[in-house]
Amino acid sequence: MEADPVDRAPSAMARALGDPDGLRLLTSLVAISPTNLEDPVAGRYEKGNYARAAGEIVRWARRFGLSTRIFDPLVDLPPDPEYRGIARPNVIVDWDAGSKERVLLLAHYDVVPVPNEQLGRWKSPPHALTERSDGRLYGRGANDDLGSGVVASLLAMKRLAQDGKAPRSVRLLVCCDEETGGLGGIEAMKIHDERLPPHHPDRFVEGDVALIPDGGPHATAGSSGVMFLDAVIEGPAAARNAVELGAELARLHEFARSFRSAYPSPDWPDHGAPESVLTGRATVTRFDLETKPTGSASVTVLRAHAENDAPNQIAEAVTLVVGGPEPSVGEFLAWATRDVPPPYRVATPAAGTSLVIPPGAGSFQVVGLSAHGGYPHRGHNPVGAALALLDRALREHRIDEATSGRATFSVDFRLIPEMAIDEVRGKLFARLEHWNAVRQPRAQFDAPPTRARGGYAAPLDHPAVRKLERLLRDAFGEGGVFGEYGGTDASTLVGITTPSGAPLPALVFGSMDRDAHIHEAEESVDPRMIAKVSETIERFAREP
Repeated sequence: MEADPVDRAPSAMARALGDPDGLRLLTSLVAISPTNLEDPVAGRYEKGNYARAAGEIVRWARRFGLSTRIFDPLVDLPPDPEYRGIARPNVIVDWDAGSKERVLLLAHYDVVPVPNEQLGRWKSPPHALTERSDGRLYGRGANDDLGSGVVASLLAMKRLAQDGKAPRSVRLLVCCDEETGGLGGIEAMKIHDERLPPHHPDRFVEGDVALIPDGGPHATAGSSGVMFLDAVIEGPAAARNAVELGAELARLHEFARSFRSAYPSPDWPDHGAPESVLTGRATVTRFDLETKPTGSASVTVLRAHAENDAPNQIAEAVTLVVGGPEPSVGEFLAWATRDVPPPYRVATPAAGTSLVIPPGAGSFQVVGLSAHGGYPHRGHNPVGAALALLDRALREHRIDEATSGRATFSVDFRLIPEMAIDEVRGKLFARLEHWNAVRQPRAQFDAPPTRARGGYAAPLDHPAVRKLERLLRDAFGEGGVFGEYGGTDASTLVGITTPSGAPLPALVFGSMDRDAHIHEAEESVDPRMIAKVSETIERFAREP
């Protein structure tokens, strides 16, 4: 009988991580692939491997001597159509030190999907944890947040349980739905808790401090809020409508940048951040266009598609499919190839696309550099370049302007840590409706509250912040306290208090270094950094 691949894991990786069980668990979770896809515009909600991932976490936690419970809002809360009949199990893991103090850990097991376009840029299967000669482990979720959060936390709790001596208990909440706003995860847990008296022993989100190992190797006291905005426009002149709506959505970035935070940027000055402090940002991530040809002799843009599967991913490429007389299509492709300015480029024919190319049609891709949607300065978003190309084609009458169809967009809108969602939602929709007022056809906009959350801001001089900074300086050599671009579950803890009645401090850190490529092709983690995150958690529970 062939040995389990987990048992063939390189001993060097196990030594670097500090515990072979951690490597086995991470290998298993990456293989389960608990992807979280939500596409309200297309009506796609796919979370097929949630139950398997939760079950595997329970199995290993119990092996480590820890107690576990499952909370699934589909079963444990009153019916809610927002859950769409999809099981969303969350795992509560406890180590009880018999202390009144508790360190609360928040991690998530859901991972973003791997779009077709990314597959060609992975050097190993994305859902198989793979060791490389650079000493890193590659796979979707290897870092965000299966390695940085789930494995690091469980290994720290395992050591605490084996030793049995610490002045603080530890509770780990391993949540789902973090990548899409937390609906069935931490938000559902909060609904559960609100049905009970304050600080009731059956509440889940209870502690004196919350640590969120879902960030970089430095202390983070302010976490960005997030809102996912969807936009749809359909009718005649589909390409022109797409260009004009896309341009308006792109202008939201300057609107968002007017929000300035007091929290320093971890990407300034040497990692491309536009400011020394965090600002708001708005990134047009998803773009789709589908038209109905008129039968004219002109070239028609049949489809356009940003090659991603999540609204918080900047795609590497936008694919465009064109139809019409063969000579005209060839001429258009030649024109498009030479008319896109750097850092973008055009590749033809399209490769790695999820679109079906009809017989006789031509295809090409506008290629940029993908990144996490909350970090637009780390990538080159091809959506704007593709829309600019369409705009030039329309102005030069190179494509049929009369085709009708439908264009859809998603915008990853990030708030600064100090900002509540209600502070910006009204202003945002007033701006969009002003743009919409004189248009025919009108666009439709939606930003579901279930996929939005405000920012989180802890005082930079809070004692827990200072303690975490000291521990991280010891572990990683990283000093300073920063704000956080991506947005984590810290935002959901606004308004929650400790047993003493003080605001619950929620602090972010983790193993996501510059080579992590979270949400991207070649996502990876340095196992030594998982070990350091785990050590930091353990020391936080043990030390004054």
